[in-house]
Amino acid sequence: MNSELSVVIYILVLLSSHENEKLTSTQISERIRVNPARIRRVLSSIKKVGYVKAKEGIDGGYVLSKDPYEITLKDVYTLVSSKPLQIPKPSIMKKGNLTAEVDIQLANIFIESEQQLMHQLEKITLGSMLHVMKECALGNVESFDDEEEIIGG
Repeated sequence: MNSELSVVIYILVLLSSHENEKLTSTQISERIRVNPARIRRVLSSIKKVGYVKAKEGIDGGYVLSKDPYEITLKDVYTLVSSKPLQIPKPSIMKKGNLTAEVDIQLANIFIESEQQLMHQLEKITLGSMLHVMKECALGNVESFDDEEEIIGG
């Protein structure tokens, strides 16, 4: 999992947990401990696909614009992962060469692994993650506002 995926999930889960409250990029940055410029860049990309809405001005901020139960981790993974798992480049050696044969096997393994990953990620929504987090040791997701935050920690 790359860090971009984590940051997008952190932001979406945080906004999900504050469903009726607008959060500024600075507030989001402080709560998940990620550079504000990076937060703004990520917010811009997830706004383009319709996951968040922004209101500018004095009482502006970001809110989730979709039901968290409608956003799967597969959706988020697909958004941030422009290419499949790191499939090795095919060897320039001719077939029958050790490196070419290993590359073919690795490509097949990575393709199958990604298919399994996508199948699993499709089962998990932001809403279901938030539900589990509320039921677990976190108690109330509002504890994300505390200094001992889990998101981004």
